[in-house]
Amino acid sequence: MVGITNAARVERGPGRWSLRSRVTTAFAASSGLMALVLVLAVFAVISDESRTFSERLHHRPALLVGCAVAAALVGAAVGVGVSRRMLKPLRDVAEAAALIASGELGTRLPDSNDQDLASTVASFNRMVDSLQRRIDREHRLFGDVSHELRTPMTTLTTAVGVLERSRAELPPRSRQALDLVSAEVEHLRRLLDDLLALARVEAGMHHGDADPVSVGDLLVHTLRDSHRPAELLTVADRVTVLGRKLELERALLNVLKNADRHGGGAVAVTVRRDGPEAVIEIDDAGPGVARADRDRIFERFATSRNSRRSTTGGTGIGLALVAETVSTHRGRVECTERPGGGARFVIRLPAIDREGRHQPVTQS
Repeated sequence: MVGITNAARVERGPGRWSLRSRVTTAFAASSGLMALVLVLAVFAVISDESRTFSERLHHRPALLVGCAVAAALVGAAVGVGVSRRMLKPLRDVAEAAALIASGELGTRLPDSNDQDLASTVASFNRMVDSLQRRIDREHRLFGDVSHELRTPMTTLTTAVGVLERSRAELPPRSRQALDLVSAEVEHLRRLLDDLLALARVEAGMHHGDADPVSVGDLLVHTLRDSHRPAELLTVADRVTVLGRKLELERALLNVLKNADRHGGGAVAVTVRRDGPEAVIEIDDAGPGVARADRDRIFERFATSRNSRRSTTGGTGIGLALVAETVSTHRGRVECTERPGGGARFVIRLPAIDREGRHQPVTQS
């Protein structure tokens, strides 16, 4: 296999040796080379007719050792070259699996005419096709249900609004019931908004609309629009990413709202560069997140399963939307412990240069 294709498969030309043939030929060639070296060594020893055979061996130990070392080096060189070629298909599979795990469901292995690899490649691609169809169906169902709930939700909101205008005429118990219904309707409205936003991100509806975005400027606007003090922000490095501004802004706002609900509010927001990545850190002043829950909080409805929704007003979708948005931007998000106490949410996104190219990974 020559590489990974995205959605399309590369046809292989005829005449390529099978994996089995390549392995057999490689071992035969290396064995032949080592045998040739040993034959030459023995021939050099016995060609000296001035001494007995034992004397020849005694006087030419360096030659024998040199031949043995040469044979070992030749065998090692052949082995390294052959192993690299033989392991290339496995590296392709590992690379494809990593891309699929990161959300690149259009990734496929190229077709192979190698009879020993063709069935494995075909099975792998069929598995990914089936997985993609299943996920697509779930995304469509998710979005369709959310859209269908919009109409009754609008009706409920309108009805509650009518009752609110007549609030003064209602008895105390009815006003109390109205407050309860109004709060639940508002929660349902926000939940539907988050569900629809998550469905759009998962469906990739805007994946082709990415533009260069200054992370520092994005956070300035997010803090200003959410009426948070600009002093929270520290821009250590000016860094740009390729992304969809509205999606990224919503993700950042969700992290800030999460800090308000569970962490006593954000106390610091930092932007810096870490090699090829733009790093955003949002610290809160809360009790922090238990180590066992630091991955789970990015799942859907994690807040509800933890029985905290009723007291915090969260929908349980906000951080899941953050994780999905960051993932579609080829980044990652994690929750760690803030030095001094509290939680720190760290978002890492691939940085780009002024020409819009991703920064290369440098080796230290």
